[in-house]
Amino acid sequence: MRVISEFKKQEKDPTRRQAVQERFRLARRFLNPLYPLILKGYGNSKCSVQAAFGRAMSHTLTNVIKGEFPDFRIEPSLAKISNGMLSPLAVNNCTRTVNKIQLTWDASESNIKEYSQWDDQVILCAYDIISAHAAINEQPVLRQDTQMAIDLPSILHAKPVHLYLFLHDREEKLYSRSQYLGLL
Repeated sequence: MRVISEFKKQEKDPTRRQAVQERFRLARRFLNPLYPLILKGYGNSKCSVQAAFGRAMSHTLTNVIKGEFPDFRIEPSLAKISNGMLSPLAVNNCTRTVNKIQLTWDASESNIKEYSQWDDQVILCAYDIISAHAAINEQPVLRQDTQMAIDLPSILHAKPVHLYLFLHDREEKLYSRSQYLGLL
């Protein structure tokens, strides 16, 4: 018979610990400017603030951070700032002219699933990762509008921004999974 109750202390690998810390640091730095959106987009009435942010961190650590230590990098196209069951928009066109972003989509009934409605509110987030600034549209835009045009705030003028799009219902309880629209 073999004794299994004896605990053998494992030798600590400082490189592994540094790699884990760096991944967490990078994920946290990426998600912090998006914090208010993540709390809504990942949260629900049954989950705490920590749980909502923890879900976003888990997704980011698992799917968004790529590379090997010490050369980790963020893949913004793989990031999610909201997760839910509302139907996403069928985006036709997304353009940037100077400091204005214009977006069009198809709002036909075939694109709207069970929980989605014509009055779901569209949220467009412009995110400059380098300066850690994010902004969303101030004016309400509905799914049925099929288009939106927003002016970027001065803090994002002349800077490339990553665009994320998601929707929420009229009570802000149900959300769609965020869509990455690209770097403009």
